[in-house]
Amino acid sequence: MLLAYREVEWIDEIDQAIGTDSDSIIGLRFGISPRSISVRRRNLGRMVIRTQATEVIWTKKMEKQLGTMPDTQLAEQLGMPPYWVRKRRAELGIAAHVIPENPKSERKQMGRLKLTPGRIASLGKSSDAFLARRWGVTPGTVTVRRKKLGIEPFIQNQEIQWTKWMIEQLGEVPDGRLAREYEISDMVVKIKRIEMGIFQFGKSEMDRSPELPKEVIDLIGKVPDKQISDQFNVSRQSIRVYRALNAIPLAEYVVPTDHPWQEHETAMLGTISDGALARKMGITPEQVCYRRRSLGIPPFDRKGTIRWTKERIAQLGNYPDHDLARRWEIAQKMVTEKREALGIAPSKNKERVWTKSELKLLGTVRDTELAKQIGASYTHVSRKRVQLGIPAFKTSGPFHWTPAMLKRVGTIPDEELALELGVSYQFVGQKRLELGRPAKRRSSLKWTKEIVSKMGKISDATIAKELRCSGGLVRLKRTELGIAPFDPLA
Repeated sequence: MLLAYREVEWIDEIDQAIGTDSDSIIGLRFGISPRSISVRRRNLGRMVIRTQATEVIWTKKMEKQLGTMPDTQLAEQLGMPPYWVRKRRAELGIAAHVIPENPKSERKQMGRLKLTPGRIASLGKSSDAFLARRWGVTPGTVTVRRKKLGIEPFIQNQEIQWTKWMIEQLGEVPDGRLAREYEISDMVVKIKRIEMGIFQFGKSEMDRSPELPKEVIDLIGKVPDKQISDQFNVSRQSIRVYRALNAIPLAEYVVPTDHPWQEHETAMLGTISDGALARKMGITPEQVCYRRRSLGIPPFDRKGTIRWTKERIAQLGNYPDHDLARRWEIAQKMVTEKREALGIAPSKNKERVWTKSELKLLGTVRDTELAKQIGASYTHVSRKRVQLGIPAFKTSGPFHWTPAMLKRVGTIPDEELALELGVSYQFVGQKRLELGRPAKRRSSLKWTKEIVSKMGKISDATIAKELRCSGGLVRLKRTELGIAPFDPLA
């Protein structure tokens, strides 16, 4: 394993060699990670040396090794960047080496983490990944134990400098391996790879978009990631991945200032949630919460947001609580509390109740797209399709971009073009990144009387498909108009 910066005893021999060759070559010579060599070189004030193509002379013995092992491993043995190995292998038409997956019985089992006083003192002073390698455990194990002890993570303030060598390895090796080699986090490598439109190592398609609530997706790029993560209790990493896949820039953080509260704004405190009022006023939820508490106003009671009709009460216990909650767009806790208050036993059927119209959609679109339409998880949709023996949705063949299609990329939102072409919006977004075009934001929709009259009578997903927009946008407009959601069970 290559040594990290803090593990190296920087002697004169190493310092004199730095700058005479590329960082990777010097690192391999002394068993030090290239990133550590790069940091030391900058500290010494020396320029980077790049290996030129004319320096590589291929012999027959060297060419026989092409394809017999990973390009990075052969490059390490030959003492050259992987770029030249991949280039020579492609010129000779030699297929890349595929690493066979080890049987589960042969996989190395990680040990259990035993925290001694000395190890506890190290938490937060180095990255979790670095400590995990030293202690022989997984990085996640260290992260969980650190959080339980209330210790803040280690943050390296030094900005990462993406060299040409590092970028050339994106997708050619696993993200984790590249992250360990340069002592950076796996997520930093993954985000950089996605931003450059590079597939994951060993994959032939872009990373899958994380499943996020619709209200979260509507705020991404408009509100700082941390604020969204804290408000909706979702992973900030998932938000970062979603932004990278959809080329959404990071929202600029604005330092909150003292807000001059008007009488009509104060009157709204407690009538809606702090988050909703904050978005309406353009301030942070913390400012709204502080103002409400200082005036002794209780928080908004979500129990009053639903009217318990005879039809809805009759469905309690006949369908799972989580299914009814999703259909009525309320919290599952509200359904459970109402059912228990009436002494109604829970439904024995724990599976989601599928409507006939939803079953007809299985296999006609991608599972991920259908999951977003009906408000279910991707795995739930995929499992139902497999149970019914319905084959997965596949296009008729490889997609070919015509000149007319290419002209439209970036001129309309990726989601709208994806609907027209019958592909995923990630596929369109990837092509747009390749063309170097910025994302097109959706303009405000025209809510005609005809569209409004359909709200509540058919599903939001059906209206969204007609308008070529997201279901969350339709739901938001319907909620503003005070129209109840479509209930197929009523």
